Amino acid sequence: MVFVEQGKIVLVNYTGKAVSSGSVFETTDEKKAIEAGLFQEKKKYGAVPIILGEGEMLKAIDSALLAMKEGEEKKLVLQPKDAFGERSQKLIGVVPLKEFQNRKINPVPGMVLDLNDRIARIQSVSGGRVRVDFNHPLAGKEIEYDLKIEKELKSQKEQIESLFEKYFGIIPDNEKKLSIKENKIEISIDAKYASATGQLKKMFSGIITKHVKGIESVKFSEEFTKAEETENKETEIKKPAEKKPAKGKGKK
Repeated sequence: MVFVEQGKIVLVNYTGKAVSSGSVFETTDEKKAIEAGLFQEKKKYGAVPIILGEGEMLKAIDSALLAMKEGEEKKLVLQPKDAFGERSQKLIGVVPLKEFQNRKINPVPGMVLDLNDRIARIQSVSGGRVRVDFNHPLAGKEIEYDLKIEKELKSQKEQIESLFEKYFGIIPDNEKKLSIKENKIEISIDAKYASATGQLKKMFSGIITKHVKGIESVKFSEEFTKAEETENKETEIKKPAEKKPAKGKGKK
């Protein structure tokens, strides 16, 4: 039996649900997403590339995938401590109603929102104060994952194309181009996505140069179109140079 090794790139299908309610909270299966009311029109469903051992999924799931082989399926049940943690009273607090009014937000019980870069759920609103729960929505719950390693991606081309779609899949195909030239990747993206993809470019480039053998740099070009004129703006992110050990001083 051959297991997939750490650092390898595999295509994984998965569905996660809360054991107590049976409700699905994430899935790569379009049909299940529709049934659970999670379907997103712009999202492309299907197996996603996961780099094993890189912490892209919960640690317990990563460990389970490393103990599986290509084509294998597994049902994994996780206790709260191995999933999204236990609920904590320390993560429940009171925020002045004025804070929400300043942001033009009308808080109501049950509302889930991003508050100071943290996901929060409104518990109650009373007397100018808002009780907010910063616990993860699945904190304290036992969860279950259905996992399947569909395929290990072994060729450079399929690794790059799969990761490119993972990071830039939301951009229409006619507004992005990918080409592989020896040890370099060149990517062209419509300029209107420039600000929204800044961080993604860095993440993608770092992962590609670290995990895809033979790739030394990733070059991005943004196309600006007005009438029939096109201007290209290019940025290149190279693989960090390996540090060489300092040479010791020789005797004269």
